[in-house]
Amino acid sequence: MNRITEWIKNNLVCVLLVTLFIPLFIVTTMNEEIFNALAGTDFKYLEGQYYRWFTAIFIHHSIGHIFFNSIALISIGSLISPFIGKWKTLFIFTAGGALAEIAYSIVVNFPFPIYDGGSSGGIFALMGCFMVCYLRFPKGFHLKWFRPDVIVSLLYFILVNDNVSSFLTHTFGFAFGTVITFVMVIGTFITDTVNNAGVSADIDNSL
Repeated sequence: MNRITEWIKNNLVCVLLVTLFIPLFIVTTMNEEIFNALAGTDFKYLEGQYYRWFTAIFIHHSIGHIFFNSIALISIGSLISPFIGKWKTLFIFTAGGALAEIAYSIVVNFPFPIYDGGSSGGIFALMGCFMVCYLRFPKGFHLKWFRPDVIVSLLYFILVNDNVSSFLTHTFGFAFGTVITFVMVIGTFITDTVNNAGVSADIDNSL
C-alpha cells in the first residue's frame, strides 16, 4: 500500500490529467459541437481560435483512443515524473502537446475542416523528455526493462503511428519535448532537481 501511495504521489499530475480526460470525453461524445469547438484543425480553418492548440490535447474521439492514451500517459509519467517533478511534467506535456498541435495545423492541408484531438502529442513530448534525461543522467535511472510501465511505453512508442496524422503529431511532440528538455537541462532546471531531490533510489522502487 505504501508503494502504491508513493507511486500516486510521484505520478499525481498524470493521474489528474487522466481524471480530466474522462468527463471531457463523456461531454464531447454526447455533443459533437463541443468536440468540434475544442478540437484542432487545419490552420486556415482556425478563424483565430488559437485556443484549440491547447484544448485539443485534452479530448479524445473514441473509447480506444482515450484508453490507450491514458495508459500510455500513466506509464511514461511513472518513469519521468519522479525524476523531474510534477510541475515540469505538466509543463512539458502541455507545451509539447500544444506545440505539436501548432506544427500539425500548419503542415496539413485539408480540403474542408476536419476536427480532431488527443493527448498523444504531449505523451510523445514526455517520451522525448525521458530520452534526454536518460541519456544525460543514466545513473539516475535504475530501470528494470520488464517493468510494466517500461513495456507499455515502448509498445505505445512503436505501435501507435498507424496513420499520417498520428505520425506527424507524434513526431512533432517528441521533437518539441526533446528540445524543451534539452534547454531545461542546459539551464540546470532539471539538473538541480536531480541533484537536490534525491530521487534516484525512489525510481527503482516505483511501479
